[in-house]
Amino acid sequence: MIMGENEILVDYRTAKDKREQVKILADRNLVKPREMAEWLRDHGEDVDKRYLSPGKVSAKVKPIEPAPTKLTREELDAKMEQSAKADAGKFRPSLLEPELFEEVARIREYGVEKYGDKDNWKKVSADRYHDALLRHALACLHDVYAVDEESGLLHLSHICCNAMFLLSMRGKK
Repeated sequence: MIMGENEILVDYRTAKDKREQVKILADRNLVKPREMAEWLRDHGEDVDKRYLSPGKVSAKVKPIEPAPTKLTREELDAKMEQSAKADAGKFRPSLLEPELFEEVARIREYGVEKYGDKDNWKKVSADRYHDALLRHALACLHDVYAVDEESGLLHLSHICCNAMFLLSMRGKK
C-alpha cells in the first residue's frame, strides 16, 4: 500500500526525534538506507554498520527540517489567520457595540438636519465641542439616561458624538 504525501508528512512531523524521521523516510524509499546511515552519522547518531558500504558514500542527504514545536490553539489560530489576512496589531471595530454607532449616527442626523451641512462640525473650534461635551456630561450627572430637551436624544449620545469630533480634530489645526 502506497501512502500519500500528506500521510507521510504527518508521520514525519509527529516523529519523536530525528532518527525516527529519517527511518520514516527510509521505510518509504524516500531516502536510501546508505544515505540514512550517513545522515545519522553526520548528526552524531550511532549507526548500524550494515547500512554503510565500504568507502566513501557519495550521495548526500538534504537536511531534514525539525518537527515543528507544538502550538497552543490560540497560537495556531493566530498563525493561520495571519497567513490569510495580515491584520495583527490593527484595531478591531467589532469590539465596539452597535449601539454606539447607532446613537452617534442619530446625533449626526440631527445635526445635519439642524445645520444643513454634514461637514458643518469641521467649522467649529475644538474648545466649543469640549464645552458641549462637559454640558451634556453634567446634564446626565444624576440620571445617566437623561434626554436632551432640544434634540430628544440621550445626553450620553451627544457626549459620544462630541468625543468623536474632538478625537477627529486632535492634531489638526
